[in-house]
Amino acid sequence: MRKLSLLVVAVLCTAFLFGCAQHQKKPAAKASALQRVHFDFDRSNIKPEYEPVLRGNAAWLQSNSKANVTIEGNCDERGSIEYNIALGDRRAKSAKDYLVNLGIPASRIQTMSYGKERPLCTQHDESCWWQNRRADFVAR
Repeated sequence: MRKLSLLVVAVLCTAFLFGCAQHQKKPAAKASALQRVHFDFDRSNIKPEYEPVLRGNAAWLQSNSKANVTIEGNCDERGSIEYNIALGDRRAKSAKDYLVNLGIPASRIQTMSYGKERPLCTQHDESCWWQNRRADFVAR
């Protein structure tokens, strides 16, 4: 019993020492405060409640003048692949146009669409579909 206790203590001490000696992960180089916006079903217009979000994204881009952004348009699962790719593209471009109107150079903004291929939620109800109808902002 005593040998088992000593063995357990030795293993725990070894694990502790080697665990503490591991390299710490570095923080992401471009951590940002960019936030996503959501859209109504089959729509690409910016809703009034997301205008403050886009103004915040524009302010972040103005403060981080070396950063560029990719706006990724996304859709819920309803509709064909082709239709949702086009809708996601319209959503991303709508968000880009809003940022450009706030003074962000278009050359700093790239858009792309994932259509329905990158859902955040996979349940089949409105609260889930709402999460997937979005534009994500990725600093690069």
